[in-house]
Amino acid sequence: MIIGITAAAIGPGRAAAAMAFGSIDASSFVLDPADSFQRYGDIISRIEASGKVTPAASLGAAIDGAQDFKPTWGLCHSTGIPSTLSPTGFCWDADDDDWASTWRPQGITGSWDAQPNLIWENRKIAVASWHGPQDSNAFARLTFVDYTSTAALKFRDVLLVVPDSTGGVDNFRTFDWNHADGVLWYGNTLLVADGGRLHAFSLRHLWTMTRSEEEVGFGADGSKAPSGRWHRYVLPQVGEYYPEYTPTGGYVGCSPITGNRPCLNAISLDRRGSNRDSMVSAEYVNGAAGGRAIRWPMSSATALPLLSADGKVHADEAFVSPIWNMQGVASDGTNWFLSGLCAGGSGTCVHKAVPGSAPHQQAQVYGGLENLSYQPSYNGSAPRLWGLTEGDNRVTFNISVP
Repeated sequence: MIIGITAAAIGPGRAAAAMAFGSIDASSFVLDPADSFQRYGDIISRIEASGKVTPAASLGAAIDGAQDFKPTWGLCHSTGIPSTLSPTGFCWDADDDDWASTWRPQGITGSWDAQPNLIWENRKIAVASWHGPQDSNAFARLTFVDYTSTAALKFRDVLLVVPDSTGGVDNFRTFDWNHADGVLWYGNTLLVADGGRLHAFSLRHLWTMTRSEEEVGFGADGSKAPSGRWHRYVLPQVGEYYPEYTPTGGYVGCSPITGNRPCLNAISLDRRGSNRDSMVSAEYVNGAAGGRAIRWPMSSATALPLLSADGKVHADEAFVSPIWNMQGVASDGTNWFLSGLCAGGSGTCVHKAVPGSAPHQQAQVYGGLENLSYQPSYNGSAPRLWGLTEGDNRVTFNISVP
């Protein structure tokens, strides 16, 4: 494998130089929260005021509880990543390690996104988003891995749920039909991408479950203790964004490549120093190139995407990508890092792109590379690029920025 000089092919098996990572008009791309934060917030407030749930004292307190699974630091499987990129990271518990397991990992973020000093509550924490069981989108979860001490990782699965009020009964239900494609941690906010929507969760509402059963919620009549499908904690959705507009007659999907409803399949945070923080997103296009990569403004005041005067989030810039099957995106403000099909037409690779130029392949990663996340430098530390795989022999890794 040639590192850093191979131009990504425009199609499987082609060795010709790729098309450019080219700029396109971003003026029509918006995200619309409508009244979702008010609607979900009202239900959450009533549930918490009722005393039926107890928010965790802190994320750290939740992580420090009983450990149900045991991830281990170190890349326990072959990754294909060249040693020149100094790969390191961790492996999941055996129950989550392969394609036969119940859950599929998708997105990656961490305390390096949550705060400019790269830590949260004095801890180094990585977060992955998952969907399941297996190929279904019936459930979604976040997994928090505290790697402050690499000799003794701490681990917490948190089920994602949706506040609901039916027949005058406030409750919460399964966060279903959700692929949990990407995740971004910014302050107390966790944003989860699901193709046609962007969902917001807040660590201020990390609820402790006092009933450990398969059921999700307080029971049909709202009279039972809270249960989160055997999870010790759940996070209720606090708001959501639709691309272009929020439909009134039910869910409306996204449209990759063309149109004004771009798909949000991969997301990550870009802290750009003196420039405003931003979220970057990318579209997955099965068996093709042409997915769009879009930059969206973030607000450090609200820890959410920045709203304009019209109550919507307007994209800063957008590009069309020549990478086939684009699965992940990250940026350092100048360079873009994309995961997708390797130039030879098989395997998954990390590519590096500069707007207006063809991307260059940086490294192949075995096992089905998914999302990426850029960890900026801080206090003299070198930046790192994070990623994770979803196939057999899974790893969550970080490498020197190529």
